[in-house]
Amino acid sequence: MKRFLLVTAGIALTAGILIPTTSQADTLVVPQAPWPVCSSVQLTWCVSAVSIQAPGQTVQNLTWVPSGTAAPSMTTTATPTTPAITAEGSTEFSGFWSSSSWPDSGLGFGGLFVQAEAANQFSNYMLFNVLPAIQDPTSANVYVADAAGSEYPASLSPDDVITVSLETGNADAGVSMAIGNNFSDSVGSDANGTNLTFSATPVPVAIASSTSQCVGETGVAAAETTQLQVLVAPTNDPTSGFGVPGVSGKMYVESNGACALSSPVWNASSLTMQWTVGAPHFLPDGATINQGYYQAMIPGADATLLWGLTNINQAASALTVSETSPGQASNTVAISSVSVKNGNIIISSTGFDFSSPTFKVARNPKYNFHTVKKRTILCVRGKSRRRITAVHPTCPRGYRIK
Repeated sequence: MKRFLLVTAGIALTAGILIPTTSQADTLVVPQAPWPVCSSVQLTWCVSAVSIQAPGQTVQNLTWVPSGTAAPSMTTTATPTTPAITAEGSTEFSGFWSSSSWPDSGLGFGGLFVQAEAANQFSNYMLFNVLPAIQDPTSANVYVADAAGSEYPASLSPDDVITVSLETGNADAGVSMAIGNNFSDSVGSDANGTNLTFSATPVPVAIASSTSQCVGETGVAAAETTQLQVLVAPTNDPTSGFGVPGVSGKMYVESNGACALSSPVWNASSLTMQWTVGAPHFLPDGATINQGYYQAMIPGADATLLWGLTNINQAASALTVSETSPGQASNTVAISSVSVKNGNIIISSTGFDFSSPTFKVARNPKYNFHTVKKRTILCVRGKSRRRITAVHPTCPRGYRIK
């Protein structure tokens, strides 16, 4: 089993990326090595908790079981039938998260491993990959649960809600990109630094064995598996030299297009925001067209800053969404829903064909936008300075207005 990181191919630090800028960024170095489980020794850059909720069941708070340590009363640690798991060719983990009441859904594995680390050696983006794990009944070693006869991980259940909590050092979590569905997150801070908790359900993903399969309308997926990955761009990342001052950093995008899921990119001249998603055009059978979805959450305050939309409840009439696919003209997308919830605009689209569509959100020229007056404040935290320009500017968490 060797193909874990599917979303990293889509990472692009692009001019106009929607991450708040700083005049003097905090020093941020996200660890390259896999993050361990939090302990009395490991206080930050670590995984602190994992839970799972199967349909109709209560939330199961999972316990960390180190590899080589027997997990008592596990109902799914016996030799599985589907998917098959062997020591040869399968990646060994340091342990897994499970419990005696693990929801045995018949998928053949008994726990989860959360791969948390920097997305690559050149970036401070944080990548969190939730993988199916199984314990060998003889050695009690923990391995990734491979699909039968495959080098790819077994599918997670698309109906299970998985929640992961992490201690994220001095990273201020900002824009999130999820290969998942029903995504939500929360950020905070404690005595050890910042923390992040996210919840989502896994989604079926058409896996590309090479990037060439994600270009054009002839690519065929090597496999299809249900997975959950989250990529987070910190707002205080000194390696990202671009940004839009004043945005909240609380946007997210979710999709099943793992080849090239990009962060939101803002074009100040055209007042447009766009995302790219990508996946092979065909599923593994070579005949079924691979269809996708995306959903974007835009905080209302950001919509006011970017487009001058003062009444976010009118987002459906004020904003337009279009799709551009290779070799095709730009057309208005049939949006399944444009809604406002808790002060946020939710834009979603489903049923489009891959390989690599680009979605663009823009002002509707027929809508009457009012000019909005902005002001700038200076926020400080130690030696760090941030100038925030917005209609109602506020200082980021941990900063105070000067």
